[in-house]
Amino acid sequence: MDTLVKNLDHLMHLKKTNATKLYDDTGVPQSTTSRILNGETSSPSDKTLKKYAKYFNVSVADLRYKDLTTTGLPVSIANSSIDDLTALRNTVDDLTLSQGNVSNLTIVPVYSTVSYENDSFIFRNIVAHRGVENNFFIQNGLTHDQFRVVQVDDDSMAPYINNKDAVGIILSDKNIKDGQIYAIMLEGDRMFKQIFLEGGGRLRLHSFNPNYPDRIISGDERDSVVIIGKQHFRSGK
Repeated sequence: MDTLVKNLDHLMHLKKTNATKLYDDTGVPQSTTSRILNGETSSPSDKTLKKYAKYFNVSVADLRYKDLTTTGLPVSIANSSIDDLTALRNTVDDLTLSQGNVSNLTIVPVYSTVSYENDSFIFRNIVAHRGVENNFFIQNGLTHDQFRVVQVDDDSMAPYINNKDAVGIILSDKNIKDGQIYAIMLEGDRMFKQIFLEGGGRLRLHSFNPNYPDRIISGDERDSVVIIGKQHFRSGK
């Protein structure tokens, strides 16, 4: 997906707006916004982008070229209205909210889809947002690019991790530690498993749900298990 399209879609989701409301707020015709989002207009004019940029409080250059979906909330919280902050508080996870102080949070997307392409993980389809304390990144020596939140799409780890829970993943922590939970790719599927180190270089992939039997990965098959990152937190409804 084009960077501009991703950014515009992401910013509209954060602002809880649509093409019709954008026309009211920016003067950009609904049809123009729809064509950009559908990829029918690959290079809109700077005149148009300046209207988006002013509304979303970003630069035209960032809107065109910088991946704003990985850097938290690009809209300045200091300039947000009371209604905006109230809506924002309603989107953040209570496990990471610091005494209701939104200014201490980085708002990160929750992705429902992860794919492995050209030796890189691609995160797509934003379904929600979560608030993560800024101190979390500082204390763990992490940049925003080293952390993702994904939505679980099965119940194999229930009742610890349930279907549709949001789970934080530290992408830079890929070294397997015995008994820890990791997000992995296996045979094209993304899943969470507790991994145990067995003799002979084998791995045991354990599910908490008894309906999913453990799977043994032989030493020769270990390359088939691609570690996305270590599970850091979970939250659900």
